[in-house]
This record gives sequence, structure tokens and C-alpha cells, in this order.
Amino acid sequence: MAFGIPVGVAKGIKGNYDARRAYGLSCSPRQSAVSWKRIDYLWSLKSCQEA
Repeated sequence: MAFGIPVGVAKGIKGNYDARRAYGLSCSPRQSAVSWKRIDYLWSLKSCQEA
């Protein structure tokens, strides 16, 4: 529970395996922001080398 809102996918519901697996394989916005910043940094290095 976060701020009274359930987080994740409930256990014990028949046929809910795919939803639980997808949730487990997903990443948070904060995690994806780190990845995008790294990609942006590497792209800027590549652009400087080509000029």
C-alpha cells in the first residue's frame, strides 16, 4: 500500500500470472529516467566525435 492505494498485482487470482509477471518485469519512472539520461549522455558524446 502506498498512500492507501494498493501497489502491484494481487496474488491468488486465477489466471493472473501474466499480469503479475508483467508487473515484475516493468520498471518505475525513476528507473527509466536514469536510463534515458545515460542514453542522452552517450548520444551527446557520439555527436561531439562526429563533428
